[in-house]
Amino acid sequence: MKKLSVIVVLLAIMSLLFASAYAAKPEAKADAQKAPAAIKLSKSNPNMTKVIEADIRETYENVLNKYKVAYYFWYDTFAEGEVPAANIVKADGIIKNAEKHIVKGAKDADIAAFNMANKLLAQADTLLNARVKSPDQFPYETDQPLIKQDKSKVYKAKSADYLVLDRYGVKMNDVGPSLWGYGDDGEFYFVMTFFNYHAKGGIIVPVVVEVMSTKDPEKRYIYLLNNETKVVQTADSVDYLVVDGQKSFHMFVKDVPEGGTTCTVEGSFPAYPGKAPAISFNLGTTPAFTYWYNQNMGAAMMYPNIVLAGFEQPGPAWGTITMGDKTAKLASNAGAVTEVCMISGAPGKPYTEYRQEMSQYGNEWYIAVHTDQVDAMFISYGKFRDSGIYYKGQYIIPTEYRLIPGIANQTITLIAKTKEFGDLKLSFEMKLHDPVYTERVATVSGTFDGQSLTNGGAWFEHCFKGSPDGIAAVQEYPQIVDPM
Repeated sequence: MKKLSVIVVLLAIMSLLFASAYAAKPEAKADAQKAPAAIKLSKSNPNMTKVIEADIRETYENVLNKYKVAYYFWYDTFAEGEVPAANIVKADGIIKNAEKHIVKGAKDADIAAFNMANKLLAQADTLLNARVKSPDQFPYETDQPLIKQDKSKVYKAKSADYLVLDRYGVKMNDVGPSLWGYGDDGEFYFVMTFFNYHAKGGIIVPVVVEVMSTKDPEKRYIYLLNNETKVVQTADSVDYLVVDGQKSFHMFVKDVPEGGTTCTVEGSFPAYPGKAPAISFNLGTTPAFTYWYNQNMGAAMMYPNIVLAGFEQPGPAWGTITMGDKTAKLASNAGAVTEVCMISGAPGKPYTEYRQEMSQYGNEWYIAVHTDQVDAMFISYGKFRDSGIYYKGQYIIPTEYRLIPGIANQTITLIAKTKEFGDLKLSFEMKLHDPVYTERVATVSGTFDGQSLTNGGAWFEHCFKGSPDGIAAVQEYPQIVDPM
């Protein structure tokens, strides 16, 4: 024990002596406080080059996405104002120049090139963050149903409402359900149908049916049926049938005792060798509720020369789709929106094809949502904004909603404020896209009233400034469209 005590004492004395000696040498203290030498880029140090390149690439991808958000108007131009067109053009050139510097920095281990790329990306970012509002952007006034809320004329539509061809002086534009969802084969499906009226007072040709799937997402199978549609009405139903050679489409709408309707559609289309397999479907939907444009209080100004009325009906979907020799049954997340949309010329103005005005003014967002807990519609046509949410048997009109872009043309988030249950948050991930009609289908996740939403899906349309006039364009395409 004595030997151990002596050793401990000796070690303590030596430690004090060493510390005193070190403190007596200022140069040793200074050396200890020196920062490590900066690592210089060189071809002998490729890992550091990769680290710096990866960091700048992340900035590059973020700025490039901002450019695409601006270029494709993947944001709410009415709420935010527009990114000036000159800024978009200038940012494009700057981003391309920055990319060249990134390549040079990676190739030559050139820190100056990387620094220049960062500087250029900052310039592009500033340009793309700019928003400008002007009176010419949307030069008209319209209703504000989110602010002036009145649900006194809202009700679940019946089959007879499908045949009202003039509402508040607005004539029928189109009728038909669009459906989406996963099949039990793991593929996601998109089926769009509509009988066209185009403010003519009756169904006109062609009747249009379109089918897409993730089996081959670049293929759009469009069928134009050019024969007369037979319409038969009873006290509680309406039946539509059009047959054009081997092509046929049938829609049947029937009232249900609990209110509202059930809508079923059947389509049969032959194979086109080298272009399309035989396709058929038998699908149905029972809408959860009826969303009325402008709360069914009267016609709303859609664009300067166009007025709008009618209703949309989101809800669950079911049924089967056959492509070739394989049949898929829609899974539990399938949804649909049944459209009974009325559009015609504003009072005293000749009717202009509404897609032309969409292309001129943009900011069209048409979003139909179905989840296990919530069904909803969100509408933005230029300056007109409207919405209806159905939850726990209640028709809820949000006080406002906003769109938050994610990845351009792929993801976006919507947040709607409600007085009854707080914020409804919806995040959309696009699954299929028809670039001519600018129609999309998406999966949806989100929260509302303190719970997570399940089995979410959406029909999602976004017509931006300069987008194609889908109605005119489809007439110019073959009846079956091969990969675009």
